[in-house]
Amino acid sequence: MSSKGKTKNSHRFSLTKGIWWGLIILALSFALTFIGLCGTILDNQEVAEMMDQQNFIDAINSKVYDINGKIITEFYQENRNPVSLQEIPPELINAFIAIEDSEFYQHKGINVRRILIAQVENIKNMIFLPGKDIKPQGGSTITQQLAINAFLSREISLSRKLKDILLALQIERYFTKDEILEMYLNEIYFGHGAYGVQAAAKIYFDKNVQDLNLAECALLAGIPRGPSYYSPVNNPEAAANRRNLVLARMNKLGYISKEEMEKAQQAPLELSYNNEGKDSIAPYFSTFILSQLLEEFGANLIYKGGLKIYTTLDLNMQRLAEKAFQESGYEGAIIAIEPETGHIKAMVGGKDFEQSKFNRATQAYRQPGSAFKPFIYLTALENGFTPSNIIEDAPITFENGWSPENYEKEFRGPVTLREAFEQSINVVGVKLLEQVGVNKVINYAHKAGIKSELRPDLSLALGTSEVTPLEIASAYATIANLGTRVEPIPIIRVEDYEGKTLKENTPQKKKVFKEEACYVLIDMMKGVISRGTGWNAQIGRPAAGKTGTTEDFIDAWFIGFTPDLVTAVYIGNDDRKPLGNKMTGGVAAAPIWAKFMKEALKDYEKKDFRQPARVVQISVCQQSGLLPVDSCPKILSGAFIRGTEPTVYCVLHQKTLALPQRGEESKEEIKEEYPEIKKPYSEEIENLKKKYQEETLEKETEEMEEEETLESLINKLREKYKKQDEND
Repeated sequence: MSSKGKTKNSHRFSLTKGIWWGLIILALSFALTFIGLCGTILDNQEVAEMMDQQNFIDAINSKVYDINGKIITEFYQENRNPVSLQEIPPELINAFIAIEDSEFYQHKGINVRRILIAQVENIKNMIFLPGKDIKPQGGSTITQQLAINAFLSREISLSRKLKDILLALQIERYFTKDEILEMYLNEIYFGHGAYGVQAAAKIYFDKNVQDLNLAECALLAGIPRGPSYYSPVNNPEAAANRRNLVLARMNKLGYISKEEMEKAQQAPLELSYNNEGKDSIAPYFSTFILSQLLEEFGANLIYKGGLKIYTTLDLNMQRLAEKAFQESGYEGAIIAIEPETGHIKAMVGGKDFEQSKFNRATQAYRQPGSAFKPFIYLTALENGFTPSNIIEDAPITFENGWSPENYEKEFRGPVTLREAFEQSINVVGVKLLEQVGVNKVINYAHKAGIKSELRPDLSLALGTSEVTPLEIASAYATIANLGTRVEPIPIIRVEDYEGKTLKENTPQKKKVFKEEACYVLIDMMKGVISRGTGWNAQIGRPAAGKTGTTEDFIDAWFIGFTPDLVTAVYIGNDDRKPLGNKMTGGVAAAPIWAKFMKEALKDYEKKDFRQPARVVQISVCQQSGLLPVDSCPKILSGAFIRGTEPTVYCVLHQKTLALPQRGEESKEEIKEEYPEIKKPYSEEIENLKKKYQEETLEKETEEMEEEETLESLINKLREKYKKQDEND
């Protein structure tokens, strides 16, 4: 024999020897552990008492309460209506026995042969497939599965395996086979919150269990091995394959004929999915907190522990939000937060929870459009800009060739920041973003509460980086709260069945912005509603907000707030189809916001935002942002951080404007006439002024008609509003 053949045979021998040694060690470990545990488990008084009381189905539903102590929903896996074995069709009983434990009526709780076969397979997988993620086999009987479901965890370990063996032996001592089977069929989990065969029959087929046909029985019997994977709702192909395997096994064991098997295997999956939780209140909110609770406390405690979960939701507000949204007919989301505490008061994640479990309030990452602009203006206000600064709304092309456009495709010339914000002028927003710095704005947005990644380019001014309604509502809450960041809170407290507090959330506050800068921004946001793009959001009380619309009218937003409540309304189709021509945030989203807020705050006192000490309110010309003169057509009250308010009078509406003679001696005259001119104007205009002062008379005379000066900007403003007045 060749050396190669010897090596091969030697390798096979060593593998076989390894398997046998593994089996011997396993058997010894099993025996020693079995002996050691017998004394502790078989004499366990608690287990014996549970056996005596047949207390296998003793789970208690966990209840979820709103802020006022009203029941929202209950969490349970025991969505079960126990039935007797006589009510369960023989086909279903046989299907379970065929696929789970074909020797159920012969063994005494455990099947030694199946356990050994399973362990051999596990050892083979360890030796030949060491890198594969293969779930270990256990060889559990139906009795062992009942023991695991009733008393143990799903931990994969030798210790737990020995425990379920010992418990299975005890169960067989206390109960008959039919009693064990009945308990098992009423205990087993079928996914989608259904425990027991009756609940599963109702959820998947909207039938009572006794009315199931052969194909349906086989389908149900195949689900418990992997309730999520084999769910006919989530994975119909896998469920059908599993059903056909069960039918083949039933045929092999003689429960059904070949003809019956083939007919059932060819039957289509005819579901009538009927989840009884479909009429529950606030389903999007309930599933939102459920995912957090499961992660922290685990399924066993949440579904069976009888917890009391006190949330921040206000059921009255929730119903109003759902009504306002349903009546709109749009797809999207509403999220309402109390700014002072961070409490989530209402959450609507879509128009139909049964059609789509996708929570658009927390999971939909969408472009906010101009609803992002408050973070740009807040950054500017904290860094020396005022609402009366002027930036020219005129075409501009950046080095990369990008030329931002306004919604109306028109340009307004020089405008104040207040007007640009109220009318949501894109070009001014982009220019302002460039001046204050993209990275600085991103930092401010993140400090406010935006958690999503923001792309560092000038298109940020147009809201091109995606965010969720929850995070942008939370960030607006920071503004409404005058610069204090409070993390959103959905759950106040969790108590166990005996009333012991397991978890308690209190508002975590952090000061991130100056109060006066936030207040001035709020004042500008109030103007959005009173005379800007958000005029559809007027609710008869002090309120501030911002509209947002994305390209081609794909997404529409309105996020607004009063001192008591912040609400974000997002409208958009899941397939990203446009909402329709002119369907802006002010048209599509603002009316929904107003309808909800009017009703939600009906019993709240009408109060204004608290004005910080370092803020002053003064009257200014709406067009120039300067102190008004008698001839100013529109005057408004505006907020300014003390020391930044304008101190010169409007130069647009003065009846005469005497310009100084040009010459060396005229420089002092210019300084006297415009002592504070730089305060309400941008740096660009100030540079023009300096240039005008420093150039010689001869050069100024030659170039006066070609270059834009402070004088020409003023004339532009005067002519612009003169034409508007004539048109009016």
